[in-house]
Amino acid sequence: MDSERFVERLPEVIGRIYDCALDPGLWSETLAEIRGSLDFAHAALTLQALPHGGVLLNVASGIEGPWLRRLTNYGPEIVALWGGPANIAAAPLEEPVLLSEMNPSAVDGSGDTNRFHDEWHKPQGVIDLAAVGLARDAQSLATLSFARHERHGPIGAQERESLHRLAPHMRRAITISRLLDARAVAAATFEGVIEATHTPVLVIDGQLRVLYANGPALALLDRRDPLRIAQGRLATSLPQATQSLAMAVARGAIGDADLGRGGMAIPLRGADGVARALHVLPLRGGTLRAGLVSEAAAAIFVSSAGPPPAGAGDLVGQLFALSAKEAEVFQLIARGLTPGEAAAEMGIAVATVRTHLLRIYDKTGTRRQADLVRMAASLSLSPG
Repeated sequence: MDSERFVERLPEVIGRIYDCALDPGLWSETLAEIRGSLDFAHAALTLQALPHGGVLLNVASGIEGPWLRRLTNYGPEIVALWGGPANIAAAPLEEPVLLSEMNPSAVDGSGDTNRFHDEWHKPQGVIDLAAVGLARDAQSLATLSFARHERHGPIGAQERESLHRLAPHMRRAITISRLLDARAVAAATFEGVIEATHTPVLVIDGQLRVLYANGPALALLDRRDPLRIAQGRLATSLPQATQSLAMAVARGAIGDADLGRGGMAIPLRGADGVARALHVLPLRGGTLRAGLVSEAAAAIFVSSAGPPPAGAGDLVGQLFALSAKEAEVFQLIARGLTPGEAAAEMGIAVATVRTHLLRIYDKTGTRRQADLVRMAASLSLSPG
């Protein structure tokens, strides 16, 4: 694998991933490029609607027809290969996991025999799998998986890091794709896509000025809850959500790759008690995304959401895309603990807590621990 070349091309690949959100027909070519660049033999992307299990998206790359047709015979065996449903459910979203680490006996042959491994993997020379969970909620289940052939040796740190960097963009593209119905994705232009969908969509510039809104979005703005125009700019019912949105749009305006995990499922809750989420799609790159207004920086998709976060720590984690450890550090610092006390409670080094704090400051736009305490207090008192 030419890792340096792939890293250089990462922004271009991420741009194509976002185009796939609006045109699912591009997934096959995009998946093949990622697979080939990272020296994987096979790749598969699946999106299922829950609870009925209907397949919304099923894209495979590198799998020959006869082998692909046989895959449907191994549903229970594939689940067992990964250690069972509980093991799969415990895997964090957006984090690449390896079969050789998650269930080593399935790869080294020390455990129970598995029909899928014996009849499908071994004959094709597959020695390991990498999988990334992209969605796992009441509405859908989405997974991205890659198979490694023995000729390329074990899956290394570089491949894993590349998948880690791609994962949030894949997840955002899949999430937005779920919000668009068949009429919308059949449109030839981005304007046609957002005008055809029943999902509220707003196009904004880098200063959060609304340049375009489809019918459902205009209806939300007319109600002024949970979205409204304030001083000419898009605002939400929660100031911290507006801040999170502004930061995500600013990063996305730099380039698709710079958005990272920000701007994904920003939580909102209006006076009507309905939980919603904002999803940011950068508009600077791509082909289908171009052609609306030259000043357009991002499209904001408004979706329904699950139960709201239980506490201020969980809410900040969603608003500013904190990792699990960063969210835990935030909660402890917000309770008034010092970095040393937080380190003792978490069982980690003080230096590690301070590193997490620096990342929290960067993601939340704060500078001091006192700012985090005030943020937690304001969120705890916020009506939604």
